[in-house]
Amino acid sequence: MPANDQTDRPESVDARSDLPRIAGYRLVRRLGLGGMATVYLAVQESLDREVAIKVMRPARQLDEEQTIRFEHEARIIAKLEHPGIVVIHEVGRTQEGDLYYVMPYLAKGDLSVRDYRDDEPGLIALLRALLDALGYAHARGIVHRDVKPENVLFDNADRPQLADFGIALAQREVNSRITGDGLVIGTSAQMSPEQARADPVDDRSDLYSLGILTYELLTGHLPYQSADSLSLALMHAQDPIPKLPEDKAHWQAFINRAMAKRPEDRFRNAQAMQRALDPIERHVRHAAGLLGRLRQALNKRPSVLVAIGALVAVAIVASVLPLVAGMRGHSSAAPAAPAAGVPELAAQLADAQALLANGAMLQPPGANAAERFLAVLAVDPDSALARNGLEAVLAAATDPIVEAANADRYDEVRASAAKARTVAGKAGLGDSPAWQALRDRSVEALAGRARTHLASADREQAGQAITLMRELGAADALLQPLDTELRGMPQPGVVISDPGGPPLLLVPARYQGSVLAAAVLMMRNEVSRDEYAAFAAASGRPASRCRNSLSPLRLFDRRDWKDPGFRQSGSDPVVCVSFDDARAYARWLGRRTGRKYRLPTNAEWLQAERSAARKASACVLGNVRDSSAKGIDLHHECNDGFANTAPAGRFRPSALGLHDLLGNVSEWSAECGTASNALARSFESDTCPRRAVLGLSWQGGPDVDAWSVRMLPSDRGYDDVGFRLVRDL
Repeated sequence: MPANDQTDRPESVDARSDLPRIAGYRLVRRLGLGGMATVYLAVQESLDREVAIKVMRPARQLDEEQTIRFEHEARIIAKLEHPGIVVIHEVGRTQEGDLYYVMPYLAKGDLSVRDYRDDEPGLIALLRALLDALGYAHARGIVHRDVKPENVLFDNADRPQLADFGIALAQREVNSRITGDGLVIGTSAQMSPEQARADPVDDRSDLYSLGILTYELLTGHLPYQSADSLSLALMHAQDPIPKLPEDKAHWQAFINRAMAKRPEDRFRNAQAMQRALDPIERHVRHAAGLLGRLRQALNKRPSVLVAIGALVAVAIVASVLPLVAGMRGHSSAAPAAPAAGVPELAAQLADAQALLANGAMLQPPGANAAERFLAVLAVDPDSALARNGLEAVLAAATDPIVEAANADRYDEVRASAAKARTVAGKAGLGDSPAWQALRDRSVEALAGRARTHLASADREQAGQAITLMRELGAADALLQPLDTELRGMPQPGVVISDPGGPPLLLVPARYQGSVLAAAVLMMRNEVSRDEYAAFAAASGRPASRCRNSLSPLRLFDRRDWKDPGFRQSGSDPVVCVSFDDARAYARWLGRRTGRKYRLPTNAEWLQAERSAARKASACVLGNVRDSSAKGIDLHHECNDGFANTAPAGRFRPSALGLHDLLGNVSEWSAECGTASNALARSFESDTCPRRAVLGLSWQGGPDVDAWSVRMLPSDRGYDDVGFRLVRDL
């Protein structure tokens, strides 16, 4: 991996005495030096292969919490496995104590030395690859935060790979200042307005940076240029988006959307940005055809080709005049003099038919069949060829709009349907079968999507589908039942309860870029000691044996939920209960309420955990292993006020209203596995030897990942493990 910050002259290993020492690697030379790290070329001795090692700045310049976060984030990023992302082979500490990453050494250079100004097909392929990589990272909660040409490298097969996730942050912690309070992370030339302001960022910040990169590759220069970073940041936040050259105008809508000042005005995600490349690609293919090349040649060298143009015009007039005359009810004889504008109309019709054949019905602006046919109608309102062509455009546009609706691409549906409505209005085709079919089939598809999203309690998606139906003029009889169901749907943050059941809150199917198969209702709190005591008394269930999870010898099995080895109140979460106990409690609760409860899957629990706050210290956010803890294990340098479990609700709720997602107790999941096969997903198996346990507990120190998964025997309890339940809608 070549340097991608500040390149300097390579230095021999013999010429340096201050090179870091890393076991198993022989450092060859320094490749580059940046503000946060130095990159070295090295040889991995066990495999005799060249690698690049990025060593973060000396740990003495970072406090311990910052260093731990760097290492934590590096380990998350190291789990990214995608052909478009530079892999991290290893994460560790040098013998001097500095954090390092080991990556492949890619010697084919980066994007900054490549020229795509005359290679639009190559640029489109490049952007698709980068968006695919970003979409993969975003779906896993990772924002890159520094998308720029120097961070796009090429492997030996010349495939682009996105590099340097070293300053990336998990989306759930995007407000953290892991390099120091107030320090903005990223490169100012590509930095989104919200990133420059040090506001919270999400994946749309990366899409803004990719828009900047696209503009630069199209034009050869950046859209905003300034000598100082503050002025540059202000330009990103305030200056209008510059116009592209005329020969690249078909990219303007794409650039405007990608570089919108407000995140909500940009592409919703990487997939939407990929789809926006489709009409551009069609335009580029059309421009590469005969008509497109002829038009470009005429624009570039009219003096040389004027004779050819005249001959072509004469040929078109000769072939089209009889047809035009026949359409207008004239005799078969040609008129004495050509009608004004006939050659231009013929060219417009031919161009429109070619665009229609290439799939450019309504997009891109300035190069689509609808605009060409409308231009003919503006000159000749009686042109049957133009009117029939527009009918064909509306018919051909119907399937793509329906397909977009079925895929929840609502921005695309709205834009295409609005364009189709405008075309139908201008051409007087509002009552035509083609327009009616387009509208009716689009409404039908949207209604189907609304019903699907209502069934899974995806309020946002259902609302968008219903809104679009209304914009397309759907009948009230179709809209009213959907509106009524939408109003009655559970809303995030609003508590509901079954008769005799616990408070429940909605965990949406779509949240912060993550998608579940279906939304669920989750208990606001973990099951308390008092609640479990009522179940044990009613069912007569005996107490399970319990282990102290911090005891290396695990000898203290005389504990149980009544006596876990420390004092608890009735509102503390119950501990020392096995997975089997938790499932028995769920069945008992279901009999009381008439609804079916169960333990969450890993995906459902992690979806809920994404809503946990991240801005304060660990001891403010939840009950974790703090400075009051005894023993040699790592602990947070703060005090949350509880040595063991805390009563439910003592710490701030998540954005969804759920308590204790960070700390207090880890929680049993439904997912089954073995020591060697962590997730076999036998949710209902009665013979599963191990079940997943997720999240932090009162014993979770700074070395424990909030998304960690432990596989524990399902017939034992643990003094730091409890549970909460979910139910389907």
